[in-house]
Amino acid sequence: MKSGSSFAFRLAALLGLLLAGVAPGAAAPIPQHAPRTMVLSGQEEAFRTYVSTGEGAAAFAKLKADFDRDWIDYPFPAEPLTYGDPRPSQRGPEAADHWRSAQDVCGRVAGIAEAAALLWRVTGEEKYLAKAKAFLLAEAKWSLDSAGWKQGPGPGATSILYNDEAHFRLWRKLPLVYDQIRAHFTPAERANLLAHYRARGAQSFAFIKKARTGELRYNSLAIEPSSHPVRFMPMTGLTALALWDDLPEAREWWNFVHTYYQNQFPPWGGDDGGWAEGVAYWRGVMEHAAFQDALLALGDPSAYATKFWKNTPYFQVYNVQPYRHTQFGDLSNAGMFNLEPMVAEFMLHLARVQSDGRLVSYAGLCTDARAKPAEKGLQGLDRIYPTSAEFLIRNFTASRRPLPAAVPLADLPANRWFKDVGWVSMHSALGRPADDIHATFVSSPYGSYSHSHAHQNAFVLNAYGENLAITGAYREWHNSPHHEGWTRLTKSKNAVLIDGLGQKPKSAESAGAITRFTEAPRYAWATGEAAAAYALLQPKGQVKRVTRDFVFIDRRYVVIRDVVQLARPGRLTFALHALKPITWRAAGATALIQAVHATLTVQLLAPEAGFTARVQDHADVPVDPAYARGTAANYITTGRWDEQSHLFADVDTLRTDHVLYAVLWPERTGFPAGQLSAKLHPDGRLVVERPDGRTDTIRLTDEDLTIE
Repeated sequence: MKSGSSFAFRLAALLGLLLAGVAPGAAAPIPQHAPRTMVLSGQEEAFRTYVSTGEGAAAFAKLKADFDRDWIDYPFPAEPLTYGDPRPSQRGPEAADHWRSAQDVCGRVAGIAEAAALLWRVTGEEKYLAKAKAFLLAEAKWSLDSAGWKQGPGPGATSILYNDEAHFRLWRKLPLVYDQIRAHFTPAERANLLAHYRARGAQSFAFIKKARTGELRYNSLAIEPSSHPVRFMPMTGLTALALWDDLPEAREWWNFVHTYYQNQFPPWGGDDGGWAEGVAYWRGVMEHAAFQDALLALGDPSAYATKFWKNTPYFQVYNVQPYRHTQFGDLSNAGMFNLEPMVAEFMLHLARVQSDGRLVSYAGLCTDARAKPAEKGLQGLDRIYPTSAEFLIRNFTASRRPLPAAVPLADLPANRWFKDVGWVSMHSALGRPADDIHATFVSSPYGSYSHSHAHQNAFVLNAYGENLAITGAYREWHNSPHHEGWTRLTKSKNAVLIDGLGQKPKSAESAGAITRFTEAPRYAWATGEAAAAYALLQPKGQVKRVTRDFVFIDRRYVVIRDVVQLARPGRLTFALHALKPITWRAAGATALIQAVHATLTVQLLAPEAGFTARVQDHADVPVDPAYARGTAANYITTGRWDEQSHLFADVDTLRTDHVLYAVLWPERTGFPAGQLSAKLHPDGRLVVERPDGRTDTIRLTDEDLTIE
């Protein structure tokens, strides 16, 4: 980086801090004595009280019971072996099984050591100390050299250079466990441990720096972030604290990470709290919060201090319902997402930290029957994180702050524009899922990069507890044939296609923009522009404009206007997707979607043109059979991989200038008793005869919207 640009970057970072209310250069007061992580020096009695008679008693009792029953005699596992070419692009179903299996082994090793150390800190029983020591010393014998993978299965499979997710499960915990029990190793044992940690830490830090993570910009793709190195930043800071007295390089790690969180985090979002990779990968925020919690425990004034941290809970509040539904970005759990117990508990944590009672109300909406994460204990200990022990520590860290009283979500605005990532969320009854009509409309400056898809100007619509207009989101493993050939593509989204093509996948240049978000008494109106994204797959100069207006009227129904301008005549296709079979009625150019508790009627209109449509009952590339059958090894899911329904309605005239309208009417339970009937007049008026007996005359132009 040139000195001039470096100065400009530092100046921009300083201004950002001042705007966020964070004192520039504020340094964490590093404690004089270890432990500096988990249960800090001097906090032993407070933690013991918290888990014995305080709020953490039930969680600790479950952790102890599970450990004594299942893990105290668990033998240290064999070192995972390499399984062939480690590149994700070369990972088939068998390699994916081995890849996940190694993560499970590492998660188990680290989770057992972590739990044993905490049990010893509370009870003082030697058996727990012995278990923690044994697991740390045994893991330190594992190889970090995977260079021989071409010769067949061999050591080194937990190196970050081979399986970064396996390394992640170890490195985010084991140095912290060492920090808790450091005084109980012999000099020779300590030397072996620290030699291993120096080598593993050097690999990890080099991996992060190679990805230019230290150069990333706040809310920017000026330097493209790599998802995993960004996620590995918090553990780098925590291991630096844990090894503060032991490795001189730990100070460099700490300064690198502390500066990053003050000046540059997150690259995936900004002041509005959005997360460009989507709602599922937003859960990575919980990992980044681990570093904020460490700062909180140290009394660092920068903990949770930026506008991003204050607003990011609302990215979930506005985009994630308690019931399972699709949403934008990669979703690993059979293509669905919901308000999970771990997110609900994290919301309560943020409610304490930020004194925000609305987050208490949102957490209270969770209907997922799975156990609260802090009280889950150690059953099924594997690669899943954060663990129950981590939630226990997190809750202890914030326990001195009172949980605020619940404040109704109805007090919030019904709609919210996350400008930083190009998401607009609209609701009719925010906080009342059974009554709510909820739409999310996306046109993102982050393009289809990383865990985002080619989904500019696309939408999803949920209503009355049902997932109605969905987005294709199945992902058996990253870059699987189905993921590459369907889920990532515009064709699997509620969007338009131009001559059968959508937007370029896996490209930061395949971007969109929300160019307008306006609210009035009768409507919320968002406009997205995605010409740049579509142009990448079309002949040069062909695409002039791809604009979508998305209008939520009376908090009751949606009107969409697509305006597409081409250099040469082309065909426009409206794509619509559902979980259940879509019925197409050609006479009225109407699509019908029926779920158990709600329906959706969609009527299409185009000036002086009709539609030729087909309904497809399968994706172009099938889901891997093992996942479709539910027999995939080492894969956890709470849903089925059923075939879905896909409507492709072609405007039956080739044109250079297309205008297409869609009217979407969701209804509770069955289809409405009245008929949805929309008519497009030559003067541009759209007259909608609503099923509830009302009639709306809508004039929608680039500049104005009126509803009479």
